[in-house]
Amino acid sequence: MKYFFSEIDEITLTFGDIHLNESGMEYIKIYFERPTENGFDFLESNLPALNIKNFSGFNSQELQNLLEYARNNAFLIWDIARENSKGDADFAANM
Repeated sequence: MKYFFSEIDEITLTFGDIHLNESGMEYIKIYFERPTENGFDFLESNLPALNIKNFSGFNSQELQNLLEYARNNAFLIWDIARENSKGDADFAANM
């Protein structure tokens, strides 16, 4: 599932569910997108590592600023993802 988090200066941050890597550590994929004339500039990363997985259109300063924004809001993103995944589990259990 994909969750909307924020939009600042025409850049939208969305993120997905909490996943487990092969070591059993939790992570969340995060995406930044900015509309352009020919599509979108984008950045794909993850929490907590904030490694750049893929990007296009953003310059190095913008990438740094976006990752800093994600770092500063990580606690909220984790809270939303946990709350939503709990709600999904509660919904599935009650079906």
